[in-house]
Parts: sequence; C-alpha cells; structure tokens
Amino acid sequence: MIIQDIGLLDDLDKELNTYAMRVREWYGWHFPELTKIVTDNIQYAKVVKMMGNRVNAVNLDFSKILSDEELETQLKEAAIISMGTEVSDLDLSNIRELCDQVLAISEYRAQLYDYLRSRMNTIAPNLTALV
Repeated sequence: MIIQDIGLLDDLDKELNTYAMRVREWYGWHFPELTKIVTDNIQYAKVVKMMGNRVNAVNLDFSKILSDEELETQLKEAAIISMGTEVSDLDLSNIRELCDQVLAISEYRAQLYDYLRSRMNTIAPNLTALV
C-alpha cells in the first residue's frame, strides 16, 4: 500500500503541475501580470476562480487567499491597467472548471500524504523519523 501511495503521489504531482501550468497559460492571455504577482499555483487557482474577469478584482477581498496585503494591492492595480485580451464567458467558465480540478487534486494530494505519513509512522516509525 505504501508503494502504491508513493507512486500515486508522484502521479498527482505531475498532473497538478500540468493543470496549474495550463491555468496560468490560459488565464495569462487575459491577465498576464497575475503570473508574476501570485507565484504559488494553488493561490493562483483560487484567485482566478474567485475573480473570473480581471475587472472584478477591484471589488473583491482576497485577504483569505493572499496573506500579504501588498500582494492584494498589486493585484488590484495590475488588473486595472492590464494589457491582456478580453475573454469570453465560456472561456472563463472552462478556466474556472480547470481551477476546480487543480484545487481538488491538491486537496486529495494532501489527504494522501497524510495517509502515507500515518502508515509510515505505524509500520516503520524509526525509518520515518530518519527520513
């Protein structure tokens, strides 16, 4: 079970990175400045899901997602002067669905990691402590 869990964690990491990259590329056409402001993939997906169209950024409170108030200010200022293209509602809907996938995979990966840590502590506590 532990070997299977480790293999699945590796697969999830690859999928998570691929999906997060797709979100960044796809949404980057609409709001390219966001990539440099929000560097964490999970935070990026949460911001995109919450914001949708970049014009909504000014009216939203990102404090629960972004821990730094300065980042939130940068995000809102960049959204106003962004050089990105307009995006259709259908594209936004698909991007948000992809964000949902990123967040779901991330949550499942965290649960699986906790399971692995628990199993390793039960089966091989000394090895776990060494690793």
